[in-house]
Amino acid sequence: METKNLNEVIKEVYNGTILTMKKVIPLDPNIGSPQLISPPLSIRLGVLVGFTGDIKGELVLQAEADVFSHISEKMFGMPLSQEMLDSFAGELGNMVAGSLSTYLASVEINTDITYPTVLKGDAQLTGFKRSFFVTIEYESVGNLEVYLLLNQ
Repeated sequence: METKNLNEVIKEVYNGTILTMKKVIPLDPNIGSPQLISPPLSIRLGVLVGFTGDIKGELVLQAEADVFSHISEKMFGMPLSQEMLDSFAGELGNMVAGSLSTYLASVEINTDITYPTVLKGDAQLTGFKRSFFVTIEYESVGNLEVYLLLNQ
């Protein structure tokens, strides 16, 4: 098996992320254009899941609490309390990262994921080498920002 170059890996991670978001979240998304960002990344409410293996980095999902609430209600048919909403954000990150990891395995990129970490308040993420993000708009719900922070 030949090794994929970093640009091919990044393209597969991006494409897999978009496919995964469409598969996991039962809402019709409007996908923005990917954009590069520089550290630090400021997070008010989100979830971080680490990747190891052929790629090293983190997947971060960020949105306002009401966006996570709308998504959870669409997925489970009922609104969640604030305490359950934090847990849901972590589980959503876990579902997206797990599905992405499965997709990447199908294109011969081997990864493993860490447990999700819920970020609240005013977190600043630094220490990544390159990053890009895409905004996914769910009409009448709001925006979910997806960040891929790569350490290679």
